[in-house]
Amino acid sequence: MTEATALDFAEIDAHRGLNPVMGVQRVAGSSPYAPSMLVRDKKSGRAVGIVENFAQPGGTAAFVVYIDPLRGRAGYGTEAICLYLSAMFDGGARRITAEVLSFNTDTVGILRKVGFPPQARMREHVYVGGRFWDLVIYSFDRHDWDRVITRYRRKLPGGDRAPAALGPS
Repeated sequence: MTEATALDFAEIDAHRGLNPVMGVQRVAGSSPYAPSMLVRDKKSGRAVGIVENFAQPGGTAAFVVYIDPLRGRAGYGTEAICLYLSAMFDGGARRITAEVLSFNTDTVGILRKVGFPPQARMREHVYVGGRFWDLVIYSFDRHDWDRVITRYRRKLPGGDRAPAALGPS
């Protein structure tokens, strides 16, 4: 990782700390399934978000996506999630989970749009911004993901178009 990339990552991570939207807490170390990645605007090269995952027992990984609302635009999250989850399964993940705070309507909407229903809802589980929020848990395996990604393949980079959100890290 270059020094500039490390600075971009630290800046986005600091913004994420002020705007928590996912329930997974940062775990020391790296995941064997896919490295943490910056999401960059392809045209400007500006860092707009982070995607990463944390290994859990049994070939499971929890993924985290954060798109800075002041830097990103519609579509960055969907593109980043689709490309990153494919990389995680290609890297050997057996099952992927997402823990999403209920006010994170962007991520909940993306997961609903692609056809993943919540597996569980932990009522008033996380304290953020002066109140308790529900934690919504999603989980899917490679078979579920292949069904989804087949529907979206043409809309993603490598299908009929080049990437808009993911630039070099």
